[in-house]
Amino acid sequence: MADATAEFFDDLSRRGHEPLLGKLRATVRFDIVDGKHTNHWMLGLDDGDLDVSRSDGDVPADCVIQADKAAFDKVASGRTNAMAAYLRGALTLDGEPRLLVRLVRLFPDPVGMPEVSGDRAVGKRRS
Repeated sequence: MADATAEFFDDLSRRGHEPLLGKLRATVRFDIVDGKHTNHWMLGLDDGDLDVSRSDGDVPADCVIQADKAAFDKVASGRTNAMAAYLRGALTLDGEPRLLVRLVRLFPDPVGMPEVSGDRAVGKRRS
């Protein structure tokens, strides 16, 4: 089975430049918790230029996004929207929340039907 998180960051590093991010300058650290181990990815943003690297977790950042590996895999593969995951608490954020709004553009477009939580689907009629 492919590692959606690693593929996502590999894709970002290959992009090099993302014009949708405009004049954004920031650093974002992603802390992906996988059992007892946490993988750290650093994303540097400089006027649309993307710099992706692995981090030891001690590097300061403007924003730190933390998620369980399974939850982030869903976001990284387009099965879950990043903002929806944040609002549900599957992603947590420490730092500048406006960065997440901008970073949503980096994640893949949704595939298939969106994931629902609970026993009520979006748009389901109540009797």
